[in-house]
Amino acid sequence: MTTVRSLRPEERDDVRALLTEAYQQYETAMTPIAYGPYMTSVLNTDDGDTFVAVDDGKLLGSARLFLPGTAPLALRKPLDWANPMPADWAWVRAVGVRPAARGTGVAAALMRHCAENATGATAILLHTMDFMPGAIQLYERLGYERAPEFDFHAGRAAAVSPEDMFFAIAYRLTLVR
Repeated sequence: MTTVRSLRPEERDDVRALLTEAYQQYETAMTPIAYGPYMTSVLNTDDGDTFVAVDDGKLLGSARLFLPGTAPLALRKPLDWANPMPADWAWVRAVGVRPAARGTGVAAALMRHCAENATGATAILLHTMDFMPGAIQLYERLGYERAPEFDFHAGRAAAVSPEDMFFAIAYRLTLVR
């Protein structure tokens, strides 16, 4: 049975390996200039609250939750959108599931755990890309709605040209407390 819990310090390297495996399929969807920094940010388990899905001692998936007011500075200040992320919203990122465990409910369990642990949040914001159709289907199935006012072009810091950036599309889940 799959359980979701907080990351233990000794599991950081295992989670980074899991996320590398989960996100490898997107390497060709980005330029190398964009993919490297993107993966560095995905693999950073030092910020936010990292949750893991575990079954029989094996890590199957991971997600990172930022409680209201703790998202990286870039999301609290306007990027390409007119307003910053609302102060009472949480943010989820770096959701990844081992390819062998996809379709088994691991990602849904991680997302439910994030929603249940989004203390003080009235909504959860997340970003994905159009080249991640499985993620989009999952989020929509879980009740997330498009929030295009929070879409932005990602990868500006590493971009040499506009082709090096990618478009991050936003989804929001309103939390009923």
